[in-house]
Amino acid sequence: MEIMPNQYYYKLEGQTPVPVESFMEWSLWIMSASTTVMINELKDSIVSTRFVGIDLNPGSSNSLFQPMIFETLVMGGAMNGKRNFYPTWDEAIQGHLKICTQVFKLSND
Repeated sequence: MEIMPNQYYYKLEGQTPVPVESFMEWSLWIMSASTTVMINELKDSIVSTRFVGIDLNPGSSNSLFQPMIFETLVMGGAMNGKRNFYPTWDEAIQGHLKICTQVFKLSND
């Protein structure tokens, strides 16, 4: 019998998300991995983007949608608590930079 990978948990191989077979495999990997994609401090805010490895939108994980396994979070400032989710490393970087631009503009008004 073939074991299918779990559709909700992922690890990174380089910058590529790869499904894992169990929560245990994911939790062991995440404890020893570097998950930060980017982090920036902008005046009174910190913008952090990281690989979470858990599908943050599991209802959309099918052939039409990709799992949302990267998260950008703004801590502090006018956009405190703003969160965005992404399916790929490259989209996470693009989203991070976009939010940094928004935070920067708001902090200089």
